[in-house]
Amino acid sequence: MDRLIPRLEEAEAGGKLVGNITLVPHANPIGLMQGVYGQTLGRFDANTRTNFNRSFPAKRADALTGKPVSERLKAALLEMAEQADVVLDLHCDDEGPVYLYVSETQIDEGRRLARAMQASVILTDASDDPISFDLAVGARWAAQKRKNDMRFGATIELRGMLDVAPDLAEQDANGLYRYLVEIGTINDDLPAISPIEFIIGDVDEAYLITTPEPGAILYDVEVGDWVKEGQRLVVVLSEAAVSRHEIVSPFDGQVMTRREVRFARRGDDVIKVLRYPLP
Repeated sequence: MDRLIPRLEEAEAGGKLVGNITLVPHANPIGLMQGVYGQTLGRFDANTRTNFNRSFPAKRADALTGKPVSERLKAALLEMAEQADVVLDLHCDDEGPVYLYVSETQIDEGRRLARAMQASVILTDASDDPISFDLAVGARWAAQKRKNDMRFGATIELRGMLDVAPDLAEQDANGLYRYLVEIGTINDDLPAISPIEFIIGDVDEAYLITTPEPGAILYDVEVGDWVKEGQRLVVVLSEAAVSRHEIVSPFDGQVMTRREVRFARRGDDVIKVLRYPLP
């Protein structure tokens, strides 16, 4: 956002801005304010344990008087978003690449977004259970039954928690700007970019693998690596020189994400692998 906003202001000043763009840099001010022992919680409401990124209300904000503020916040965000033709929900993972979540009915537009963002993976969703923000917006759009509806929503995962650097910010801002140009919201001429090969998989084929034992995490594989069934992915060191547990891949596929913190409790997710035929 820090690198994108000045470019949008420049485009507007130069008469290149054709459509309306709404940016919400801090969509979750409640979570941003919550902290325990110096650690920002962010994802979960400390009072209700509700995931801010899930369980979006069907009712509108003015019908939620007396309900928890987190519910009213999510309703207000939905009401803002459903007025748009394109909704891009920006997130990041623990450790991962740039990848997208897209409704399987909108895969063609997902491909265009992936090319602009230089994403490496598109995860498709059947949209029958609109648990995420972009799918919840899509459900609102579907209820409106607008003829020839071409509206589009997606979640963009911008790598991992530690990928905070000027060059990556520029790269992702450029990708967002390019997509706005390609859909006609901005009238600008941009140089061509090298095509990137991305893979498309069903979200249900992306498996989070847990550890049955606690301990330090030692990875054998990197994000983006192709792995074979039975290949060792992680060693969890429970007790130095005494106890260790090996985690192997349950199938052929690609490593999508890894845990940012190198220590896990029993039952924690440590790695995500997308089941996919080896290239």
